[in-house]
Amino acid sequence: MKKVIAVFGTMDTKGEEYFYLKDQLERFGAETLLIDTGITPDPRYPCSIGPEEVAAAGGSSLEEIKKHDRLYSFEIMGNGSAAIILRLCKEKKIHGAISLGGGQGTLLAAMVMRELPIGFPKMIVSTIANLRTPPFEGIKDTVVMNSLVDVSGLNHILKRGLRNAAAAMAGMVLFGQEKAEETPKKVVGMSMFGVTTPCVERVREILERHGYEVIVFHANGQGGRMLEAMIRDGHIGAVADVTTGELTQELLGGNCTAGKDRLTAAPETGIPQVIVPGAMELANFMPPSSLPKKYEGRRYYMHNPNLKLLRANETESRETGKILAEKVNCSQGPVTVMLPLKGISQYDRPGGPLEDQKADQALFDSIKETLRPDIRLLEFDMHINDAVFAEKVAGELMKLY
Repeated sequence: MKKVIAVFGTMDTKGEEYFYLKDQLERFGAETLLIDTGITPDPRYPCSIGPEEVAAAGGSSLEEIKKHDRLYSFEIMGNGSAAIILRLCKEKKIHGAISLGGGQGTLLAAMVMRELPIGFPKMIVSTIANLRTPPFEGIKDTVVMNSLVDVSGLNHILKRGLRNAAAAMAGMVLFGQEKAEETPKKVVGMSMFGVTTPCVERVREILERHGYEVIVFHANGQGGRMLEAMIRDGHIGAVADVTTGELTQELLGGNCTAGKDRLTAAPETGIPQVIVPGAMELANFMPPSSLPKKYEGRRYYMHNPNLKLLRANETESRETGKILAEKVNCSQGPVTVMLPLKGISQYDRPGGPLEDQKADQALFDSIKETLRPDIRLLEFDMHINDAVFAEKVAGELMKLY
């Protein structure tokens, strides 16, 4: 059976480039289905799905779009593209999706890629691939390729880039899904930061020895978002949320926030949870100059020359403890909260550079005071990275799942 790749974008402005990409994909053995997301159809670049159909899927029409501003057009065509391509994906009529463009094209492509499932081949060739910008948030496992030059006329540099993109995309579609992998019966998601690594690695080793598959997420903001997304998509059956520090990052404005929806998917879906307030004493600021003036004079630790870790004080620790407990209180399934009383990160150990027993106690007390009485709460006179504590976490998770 031929594999079909959806090629979508604005044919009225970049039709020549898209049709060159189409030809290269077909040269490498894939079939293509072109979707025009522009608002002015160009007869030189005919597509299987035209802009009228895209606009209708977005809840409007080309005539209506022309009465409004550019933002209205973008939202309608972006939402319409996402709806159509997701439907084609679910119906197995396409086996991959690719788009290219500058800032506007990247934004629209990202709207589509966010909706497509993990494992489905997807690629954006972008002029802004080298920038850490919001368009790339939440695009899951999308391959992002730097176009190096603007997508404006075919030259030998852009042609070479598009050939490489086509080869990579065709390779993913034609050879990357030859055999469907069997989903393990028991999949556990875990959150980890560098300062909680010994605990997480020990828990993972124990669980894997008992037949579980463990997926570890770096609690750097993007990792937390992906953990939440995979729980909602049904990829994860239980979670050992050992590193909930993204909650503190959100409160203090750190670089590693995962947003307000962190620690909501597992409670809402009802999957088993073990919760540990790991790394909840700090917030990342990189570069160090990004530390807000309101925190000047506060206690911090330089993790490396480019990263300053701000220590949460008692008041902030009490607030983050309440936030964690209120989120856990929404749990529909079995859950256990475990408190390592001798420190919640590598730097919060006794004698460590961020040790603050009063702030930790404020965090623990707030959790205990706010937590639902029926939720299991365990306290251990141990540090989070103690091997025995990790064994306790693994044991508790296996009781629940």
